[in-house]
Amino acid sequence: MKVDVLFQGFPGRMTRGYMSWSSVVYVETRGVKILFDTGGMVERSELPKRFKEHGLNMEDIDMVVLSHFHYDHVMNIDYFFGKKPKILLHQVEYEWVKSDPDDWPTPKYLFPILAEKDQFEMITGEPEIAPGVQVILTPGHTPGCISLVLRDNDMPVTILAADAVKNMAELATGEVGMSHNNDTSSKSIKRVRELAEVVIPGHDRTLKISDNRITAMTSCHETITIPKGICQEGIRQLELVVEQTWLPIK
Repeated sequence: MKVDVLFQGFPGRMTRGYMSWSSVVYVETRGVKILFDTGGMVERSELPKRFKEHGLNMEDIDMVVLSHFHYDHVMNIDYFFGKKPKILLHQVEYEWVKSDPDDWPTPKYLFPILAEKDQFEMITGEPEIAPGVQVILTPGHTPGCISLVLRDNDMPVTILAADAVKNMAELATGEVGMSHNNDTSSKSIKRVRELAEVVIPGHDRTLKISDNRITAMTSCHETITIPKGICQEGIRQLELVVEQTWLPIK
């Protein structure tokens, strides 16, 4: 099984609001090519480039799985309209968004456009959608938020958790921010910890669970560039770095 992180999520918030830099992950298993989430507007121009950089073709994707219906995870879904892939959303999430919830991160204008597409399919229960790829319901952040459990003999059990687990601190403590239901989120996080050896969260580095602790397997590094002519010294670059760290499981 091939797992390729096209965009690594970044944990952070600005004074003007959320960064919303979420993870986007490609999975290939026995010829089935899956994209888990599509990112937000920040990634829009870069997403096709990342496919090419990773030796992938957007036209070859067999299914796009949406973890939940928040803008930073679904905004680029239209790249796949009218093309090959099935587009999957869990039925619980579908029914919740359809009920018109008071939830500002939900792009409600996009929902009916997606729902009328022939490519759109609802997931029910917790099926295996491809060899070694199982959907599990991990509600809390939203009522129908899902994760993908990846099982293969040549890799540790890996969960693509999206915003069921946004970052290392949530995985270690079970305490969450920005959740539809905090208690339900905590239960989902506990389930993820019990199942996974490796977790790819929605807004953080790839995380390893072992020896009663959570270890970041990578660092986060993003660069903000201020164009030439705005600052006296010419081009200014601001480096945002989150190092490899670890936390005990509480």
